[in-house]
Amino acid sequence: MKNDMIKMHQDQDDLQKFFISRDVIRWNDEVNSIKEEIILFTNLLSSNNGKMYSNILEKIEDFKKENLRFATELISYNRKLEVLKECEDLQCETFFLNSHNDFQELIEAHFSEYRNFKKNVFALINNSI
Repeated sequence: MKNDMIKMHQDQDDLQKFFISRDVIRWNDEVNSIKEEIILFTNLLSSNNGKMYSNILEKIEDFKKENLRFATELISYNRKLEVLKECEDLQCETFFLNSHNDFQELIEAHFSEYRNFKKNVFALINNSI
């Protein structure tokens, strides 16, 4: 990520594209981390007493599906960014900036929901030990 530094000669459009690309990289990392954590939580809670944690395991499965949906959308979104690089007019760039803001709100809400859920899972695990 260190190579992705802002250059002095970059204009406002270049900066917006830079930040959008950086957001997508960060979101991909977060989606992949959630995927790994879901596997860990599922294995951990299933091995102890699956029936006792059935509600949590159902919620984990919901997050797994939602996270997979975002992973798929990120692949599609990344392809759309190639079009952004070719934008020549303000209308095109405005469309992408608005789309980015909309997508950002959705995925950040997903991350926030998951973080809150994860705190509850940690508390449950800590209380079980």
